[in-house]
Amino acid sequence: MCKKLVTVQFLTLLLVASASHVHSAGFTILYQGTGPMGQGNAFVAQADDPSAVFFNPAGIVQLDGRQAYLGSTLIAPRVIYNGPGNQDEATVAKIHIPPYAYLTQQISPQIYFGLGVFSPFGLSTVWEGNWEGRYLGTYSSLQTFNLNPNLAFKKGNLAVSAGLNVLRADLELKKKLPFPSYPDGESRLTDDTWGYGYNLGLLYHVNDSWQLGLSYRSKIKLSFDDGDADFEVPAPFKSAFPDTKGKGDLDLPPSLTAGISFKPDTKWTLEFDVTWTGWSTYDELKVKFKDPVNGQYSSVQPKKWEDVLAYRFGVKYRMSDRYTFRAGYTFDEAPVPNSTLDPQVPDGDRHAYTAGIDWKLGDKTVLGVAYNFIYCEERKKDNEIVPILPEHLRANGDYKQRIHSLALSLHYRF
Repeated sequence: MCKKLVTVQFLTLLLVASASHVHSAGFTILYQGTGPMGQGNAFVAQADDPSAVFFNPAGIVQLDGRQAYLGSTLIAPRVIYNGPGNQDEATVAKIHIPPYAYLTQQISPQIYFGLGVFSPFGLSTVWEGNWEGRYLGTYSSLQTFNLNPNLAFKKGNLAVSAGLNVLRADLELKKKLPFPSYPDGESRLTDDTWGYGYNLGLLYHVNDSWQLGLSYRSKIKLSFDDGDADFEVPAPFKSAFPDTKGKGDLDLPPSLTAGISFKPDTKWTLEFDVTWTGWSTYDELKVKFKDPVNGQYSSVQPKKWEDVLAYRFGVKYRMSDRYTFRAGYTFDEAPVPNSTLDPQVPDGDRHAYTAGIDWKLGDKTVLGVAYNFIYCEERKKDNEIVPILPEHLRANGDYKQRIHSLALSLHYRF
């Protein structure tokens, strides 16, 4: 029984936690510019600064000459778990600081080039090593860096763009392993890989008051083919748990955003966007090992995630030649069904409240500041994703999540 329990627990480890970092309502990092962030990331139809490389590269046709945009975001996520015994446990407080950088260049009156370097997915989830759900996960980290060159073409009131995504991903997962009558063991998996995709954009200038935007990013397949699976287990079990290699695939989802912006006058701009994220591609996890882990070479775990929508509303107010104020709201659906909810992905539907300000320092430089507060609706875990675990070790209970984010950027026109 002990060996079977440990085996099942490790086989579910490989990519479960990594998925917690990449879903639409979770750890997709949309903080890619203070302007968009300040107005709820409703930006696909404006796309009027170099962060358009991320949101809608067709918008770079609005940027004359050469321009650069640098920034970073301080992200402080926290998950609080309330179990059947009314005990509260929380993830370890941690601040993440993903950076971003963009460069745009006008090549001709019709052709524009944009380059972005940013982290589109990532962050980490860290629980105390002795928490109730330690056999489901204690540490998970996925770090990504994406190189994204784009070309945009302008013809009259219409602009289109196409780009390539070259993404680097680094993965590390840890969890405890139960050995009745012995101290807990621990498993650790590390791997890195490359993935490739493309993106398309469209911007249509209807008139001086209205613009339409459309942006698509393809899925990116990550093949973790050379993972190091290491074990620290009690001496009697070492032969059954050799350090070995593990592999599995993870598809970062496709997304499509459509938006419309409206300028009632020279001071105000309003925008509404809808984003679809195709998480139905994440139906199950298949894991394979080079050497048997307690006699097991592979495992399949159902996930059954769902496609989701996010609704974004933003407003921009130009107070003066030097100051521009922004505010926004986002409602973001969670893709994880109750049947596969786990402590690494305990998200509910999200409500994001945002504000920001641009400060023009001179003719060529703009300093941006933005703040987001994300409130996640409470999720209740009451399932048997690892049915062999005793009830008191399944971490069934209520999960709450709150995220604070503060960003700074510098926009420079050469």
